[in-house]
This record gives sequence, structure tokens and C-alpha cells, in this order.
Amino acid sequence: MSVNLNMNRSIASWASRRSMCLPGLARCHSSLVAPCRVSRAATRLACTHSHTKADTYTITTPLYYVNAKPHMGSSYPTIAADVLARFQRLLGKRVRFLTGTDEHGEKIALAAAARSMTPQEHCDNIVQAYKELWTKLDIAYDGFIRTTDSQHEALVQEVLQRVWDKGDIYKASYSGWYCIDCEEYKDDKEMDAEHNCPTHRRPCQHREEENYFFALSKYQAQLEQLLEGGEGFVQPASRRNEVLGWVREGECSQSDF
Repeated sequence: MSVNLNMNRSIASWASRRSMCLPGLARCHSSLVAPCRVSRAATRLACTHSHTKADTYTITTPLYYVNAKPHMGSSYPTIAADVLARFQRLLGKRVRFLTGTDEHGEKIALAAAARSMTPQEHCDNIVQAYKELWTKLDIAYDGFIRTTDSQHEALVQEVLQRVWDKGDIYKASYSGWYCIDCEEYKDDKEMDAEHNCPTHRRPCQHREEENYFFALSKYQAQLEQLLEGGEGFVQPASRRNEVLGWVREGECSQSDF
């Protein structure tokens, strides 16, 4: 069993797109959070409380694709995350509320070409639209992540280098029917007789490519043990069962990560 590596994705991005909370991945941040705009009293409470690791609260929205401007579907989870972040600040917790954009992908390059822009120009333009909308909605985030940021790129390179050094990455070929909009390969049972994607109702493209894969099978037993025994590690439980099914059946691909 293998996982096809997408160099510009992160586990945090994948988990947030799957509406997951991973408490086990929370980290304590040394700096105080930006003041919450609910009230001065709430800000004083959040900033003067004696914090422990248990008092930290990390929450992230999806890293939104920048193939198009933000819409209601982008606003809903961001507003929900903002409400949770504000509530946790009122409880006196040190909150780290993150949002941002995923700026890599074939459909983003196509969207840029359709606007006669370079991919970076297109991304910068859409990111500005996101930031303006979050300002209008009074979203009090602490950090805005762009996958084109130098800090993000450096971290991804460091993580992948560690994985490479451990011998967990190998090169192989793969072929199948690929949906550009879903950014994933489709099984025959998922498509109709004309190989159309059931979601986008467009023809999938048959591709054969050489790529790098992650040897997930080396860690399958550990992952199963963690997912089966770690109550609360992945919430809600239905998502835990979904991931456990992927691990057992070997159906993880670049679209999942």
C-alpha cells in the first residue's frame, strides 16, 4: 500500500477539508494571540490567564483553493471556526486560529491561464479577495497561511527530506482515469460508461505518470492501532472510521493527502 505524494499539500490542510479535529496535533505557541474583538474584558482574560499545555487550542479552516473567488461555501466554515475561537478565548485559553489558501494545483494553473495571468498573479489576486472578505466578516484569525509562502515551502521541504532520508519515498509509475476538478484518479465503478466524473459530469482523462510514493504499508499496523485505540484523536468518529477504512483497504492517494 502506498500514498502518492503531493508536494504542496499538508496533513493539516487535508484534515481540515475533511472537517476533522486532531487534538493530538495541537501545539503550544509561545506568543500571545492577537486580541479577540469580542470585548476588552475577554482580551484581558485571554492574555493574563496562566496557560498550560492543556489550555492551548488550535483550530484551522480548510486551506481554500484559489481557482475562484471566495463564496458562501468558503465563508461558512470560516465563520464557524471564528465562533469556536472566540468562545475558547473567552474561556481563557491561548488560541491559535489559522486560515489560508492552497495555491498549487492543475486547475489553478488553468484558471490563471483563462484570465491571461501568471499563476502567482492569479493567486495574489484571489488571496486579496479572501482577506478583504474576512475583514468584512470580522474574522479574527491569528495566521493566514499561503502554500506559496517561503516559510511553508521550507517546512514542507524539511518534512519531505526527513521522510526521504528514512527511505519511505520511492518512485513508481501509475495509470488511470483522472478528474482535474477532483484532482484524483477514479475507479471504473465511480464513472459512467463514457468515463465521466459523477460529481462534475465531465470526462476524466486517462493518464500515465511517473511519480513519488509514500510507503504507507510500513506504518499500517501502527496507524490501525492509533486509530482504533485513540479515542478522541480524530473527531467525529465517522471520519475516524473513514480513514481507518482507507488504511485497511490501501485506497489512500494524493487526493487524500
